[in-house]
Amino acid sequence: MSVLDPALQRRAAIVEEFTRPDDGERQALLAMDLEGVGLTDREIKELVAATGPRNKLPGWTFSDIRTRLYPAALAQAFPDRALTHQDLIGVASAMRPSPVMEDK
Repeated sequence: MSVLDPALQRRAAIVEEFTRPDDGERQALLAMDLEGVGLTDREIKELVAATGPRNKLPGWTFSDIRTRLYPAALAQAFPDRALTHQDLIGVASAMRPSPVMEDK
């Protein structure tokens, strides 16, 4: 069953496929977004692994990272202290990625 109306699919001029980011893409996003936090390369790589595919779950999307991981980790630290690697890893380890939306 398709999540899109068949008439819409027939009229679509462009059909785009959105894939989940790979390790390199997630690493680039995390390194850019968390530059001011002072994480080491090893800590960034641990976050890349924690947000990657595991236990039959897909890897995290950019949206999962920016709209779920960061706010949840910040909520653990704020207002008492600065955000740490432990906050980020703890949330990433406990939270599941968004489900894959398939068009069948």
